Amino acid sequence: MEGVPFVPLVVGVSGGCDSMVLIDRLYREGYDVAIAHVHHGLREASDEEARFIESWAASRAIPFFMTRLDWTGRVSSQAACREARYAFFERIMEATARFRLILAHHQDDQVETLLIQLVRGEANIDGIPDIRPFGNGWLHRPLLRESKQELLEYAEQYKVPWREDMSNAETTYLRNQIRHTVLPPLRESRPGFEHATVAAAHARQRITREHATFVATYLKRCQEERGFPIGRILELPADLQRFVLPTLTGETFSSDVITRFISWLRVDKGSDEVYYGNWRMRRAYGFLMQDRVIRSMNDDLPFQVGENLGTYHYGEQMVRFSTGNQGIPLDAITFPLTVRRPLPGDRIQLAVGSKKVSRILIDAKVPRYLRDHIPVVVDANGVILAVIGHRIAIFGSFELLAKSYLMIEW
Repeated sequence: MEGVPFVPLVVGVSGGCDSMVLIDRLYREGYDVAIAHVHHGLREASDEEARFIESWAASRAIPFFMTRLDWTGRVSSQAACREARYAFFERIMEATARFRLILAHHQDDQVETLLIQLVRGEANIDGIPDIRPFGNGWLHRPLLRESKQELLEYAEQYKVPWREDMSNAETTYLRNQIRHTVLPPLRESRPGFEHATVAAAHARQRITREHATFVATYLKRCQEERGFPIGRILELPADLQRFVLPTLTGETFSSDVITRFISWLRVDKGSDEVYYGNWRMRRAYGFLMQDRVIRSMNDDLPFQVGENLGTYHYGEQMVRFSTGNQGIPLDAITFPLTVRRPLPGDRIQLAVGSKKVSRILIDAKVPRYLRDHIPVVVDANGVILAVIGHRIAIFGSFELLAKSYLMIEW
């Protein structure tokens, strides 16, 4: 597929037509792919969709990774869903040592995004980039020059199955409003306008990349031992100042966030610090410094582990699942497994009876403020298999009869 390097890939698959066409094409062309699927936990149909994708992947021996989002005590906004989705993709890239994430955004998505940026008054009306840094590698969107209709025709030609998300027909969100009420009359009055619009976006993206390259070179040249002189940064034209935060962090930010960052730079302060995602920006005596901060375990979301097993991260805690000659009998486990924070009443089976997870953490002298953030592993029947960093469940004499075991390491 044009624009996609022939290296191991993580492919985000929702089960819709776009992502199923994407994974089908990559598979047919011989790419080494792994599927990452996010169950948003918001629709009844999501359970069947997850099983459908897992079955499709299993029939082709494609690794499948899934997480189910837990919205307890949180609001399930579009922004929150997107943030959780991309955090999961990044975790899978790290765990599988795959440095390319592939997503199925297409030409219609690009046009919608451009109109959304215009309506919201974004400073840059340049749409979705076809490639950008992400996590420990890069994010690619190879379908941006192909229309939804072309993807539907491919699906029909190659008999690609998919699941339709009925919420796409609703007009609650701005993107769906544009899709269903703005674009149809535009297509009728100006047939083919999408191609010119997308071409303009790509031209703007080329200019953006040139500006970003210039700012990166400029910052490198003016960097001193104490950091970047804020006075030198503010000598840049206003348009180029907007590239400083993305250049220093390698991440993307909304127009409002960047505007606030520039305003913060312009305020004459002795010392101060602000946080942007996983980055801390510090200023002291006229110099700007940045460093990456450890992600708080408070922000981690539960995720599921299928029978493919593998290595995962929960906050800064690595958890490795594999089969071996010792551990928990596989016959005693029902997949998928879930890695989550402890819940009141959780108990783990030990050599003699069971014990509350909370008591295990108390006995281990884990501070109270950290106890809710120690991950536990639970099977599909709710059986606690492990308290990560502390205990693994014991199934008594049944373990002596087992032929294969689940090993959980940290």
